[in-house]
Amino acid sequence: MVYKICKIYQMSILSNCEIKCSCGETFEAELWKAVNVFDDPDLKEVILSGRFNTVECPKCHKVFYHEHFFIYQDLENEIIAYIYPQADKNMAADLRKKMLSEFKEISKGIEGFEIDYEPILYFGIEDLINTLKSEDYIKDEIDILNFIAKRIELDLIKIKPSKARNLCVLHTIPKVKKTTGDLKKDIVSGLEQLLKYNPNLVEYENLLARIKQNISCLDEILSHKKEK
Repeated sequence: MVYKICKIYQMSILSNCEIKCSCGETFEAELWKAVNVFDDPDLKEVILSGRFNTVECPKCHKVFYHEHFFIYQDLENEIIAYIYPQADKNMAADLRKKMLSEFKEISKGIEGFEIDYEPILYFGIEDLINTLKSEDYIKDEIDILNFIAKRIELDLIKIKPSKARNLCVLHTIPKVKKTTGDLKKDIVSGLEQLLKYNPNLVEYENLLARIKQNISCLDEILSHKKEK
């Protein structure tokens, strides 16, 4: 059992499924059971484009998305998601319990399988698409930060992506190189310099406002810094 589950986490997998069209026709088609975007990066774009797990009925030729459980994996960004059909949402508590139990089994049973964050439970592919779009938007701002940091000499603090996502913050935060000895003040100064250079970074502007409102929020954020 552990071996079969582990295979899902290691690769993208296609599986033959029986599908019933609204016209009454029953047919078989290949659907993705697991997606690993490290091995198959193009599949992320397929999901975002709305072409993922779409099928065509051989009788009426209707093209539609077939809801089917699958696992989405992006280890670089610390995302492992279980995506169930929307119709299963009334079983959310039981499915979450099953998901965490299965994940714990994998973590213990496979040598070298060390993941210190929990998988995410979604119902319907739209929830996953919304997360991926949000991640891409945040990545754009972080890419801009990386470019600006070299020009105005900012240091970067890296936060574990899964923790940053849970805390609703970006996983890369600037601070000034010339330290005051107070890391929190250095971060505030770093954000102010970044936004002075480019005032259009909405996520960083929101982060600065959040910190100024309650600077102690940085305590939890900084507790999840990535080791260099």
